[in-house]
Amino acid sequence: MLTPVLLASLCLSLFGPILTEVGLTGWKTAYAGESFPSVLGDYAGELREPRPRKDGIRHVDTTRMVRKLKELGVNTYVYLVWHASTDWDDLRKEFLPAARKAGIDVWVYLVPPSEARSKQSEPFGTDYIAWFRAIGKLSQSHPNLKGVVMDDFNHNLSFFSPEYVSAMRKAGREMNPRLKFFPQIYYSAIRPELLQKYRSLMDGVVMTFRDGKFRNTQRTRELKKQIRHTSDMLKKEGLPFILMIHASKLSATPSNPSVRYVQTSMRVGLDHLRKGDIQGLITYVLQKEWFPERKDRTAYSGFGYGCLFVPPGHTPSPGDQGEIQQQIRTDGSDQYSLDLHHLSVHPRNLKKGQYVKQVLIDDKVVWEKDVRSRRPETWEKEHLNLAPYLKGKTVAVLTLRLQRKKEGTPVWFFTGFDQLEPKGFEVTNPGFEEDAGWSYRSNHPGIIGETLVFDPKRRLRVYLTAMEMFALYHLWEDIKGSGSDPLRKDAEQLFQSVVENRNEQSGHRLDRLIRRLESDSTLDPKQRNRILQQAKKLDHLLVIHP
Repeated sequence: MLTPVLLASLCLSLFGPILTEVGLTGWKTAYAGESFPSVLGDYAGELREPRPRKDGIRHVDTTRMVRKLKELGVNTYVYLVWHASTDWDDLRKEFLPAARKAGIDVWVYLVPPSEARSKQSEPFGTDYIAWFRAIGKLSQSHPNLKGVVMDDFNHNLSFFSPEYVSAMRKAGREMNPRLKFFPQIYYSAIRPELLQKYRSLMDGVVMTFRDGKFRNTQRTRELKKQIRHTSDMLKKEGLPFILMIHASKLSATPSNPSVRYVQTSMRVGLDHLRKGDIQGLITYVLQKEWFPERKDRTAYSGFGYGCLFVPPGHTPSPGDQGEIQQQIRTDGSDQYSLDLHHLSVHPRNLKKGQYVKQVLIDDKVVWEKDVRSRRPETWEKEHLNLAPYLKGKTVAVLTLRLQRKKEGTPVWFFTGFDQLEPKGFEVTNPGFEEDAGWSYRSNHPGIIGETLVFDPKRRLRVYLTAMEMFALYHLWEDIKGSGSDPLRKDAEQLFQSVVENRNEQSGHRLDRLIRRLESDSTLDPKQRNRILQQAKKLDHLLVIHP
């Protein structure tokens, strides 16, 4: 198995010469009389210099950041001004010129009042009229500075009245009439009444996917539906639609999104970009330094545990429950017991009696304990005598359950089960070290069950996944814009096979495309060479498929 260091070295050795040659072109869509190029972007996750400067601050490492963004294949970076008091000056004096030289567009990302209570963006804080004026003025000398994105816009509508948004937008456009404003709005708030109220004050929308009202980064099944619904609404208003995908942890969730989650989300998103349903895809905090995220190692032993998670917001009602189950087979000894470890992670305002953890044999509760623990975030061990419940049985169903008992304050929390030690029967995957053996079910979408397995290489694997998906889109886009009909057909088929996760078929189709490119005489030689290098970059990424 390749270690993170070997994978990183392989990436640099394989892609170094390719990255300097492959251009970042954009397939353009017309909106409100303007062409809007496809956005392949990244937000935040900035690298800092290893040592503080004379001011005692670790500044944005512009050189490494631009190199990483070029390596990824993005054409847009959304620059967050918040983490350090020097971020604005780093943007003005260092990052913008370097990004322009690299062919990368930049958007400034501002935090709203709800995120600025304890820490504000400097130098203008929550004076967004001053921010827009300064950003507009800066964009006069830096044409790659395209616009502003406002975080959590729909959570701050009492501040961002139409009158105030009009004033801040006017301040920016007095400096640069082409300066754009894209509020970041969550799916549940993108509604006709909001769009009608602010339509004349925005130039597009950024939607961060987090499964709607059941806020999480584990499920993706609603993504296609949410994209289509949002796209239909925004197309009616003539507004571009940028999708943002979580590549790092969403607050109030059990862990960072898995590689599979990021991969699935990006495949769905880029497929809709190809179809014209969205106009761009941005990764949310894609990490560019690779080391194990040890806070995700929650398991009692090994790397995995069974998790039942209640997101904040739309919480279950009394009687709702989530379960982890499997069928067990006894050995006929009549000596049956089970040792297990369990965990509760919850905020202080979770009231006792709201939720319980249970163990059941054939729907009979054999153990129950309140989720509200005197020692949250600490694994506890239980010994259960199961002889009265398994005696005389050859097979039974073992269930680990989280159940809501009574109403109370809506809170987020999660419970865990790990390291089951059965006596007198066997349990498949008792340590939850793989996604096998257990089935998860719930009678309410606000209880999410999953085997969470800590991945020490997650950061690198997510980075390579993003690079692979961006390379695929660039290849398809380049051929769509200039290739012959046979080349375009091959590119379409390749794109579809990758989106459908048909890895072997993807390899065969990419080989065929490369052979066709090598013998092609319809393209300009320089253009053909550039596209061929993009295809070979994708081929290398598929070989080390994360």
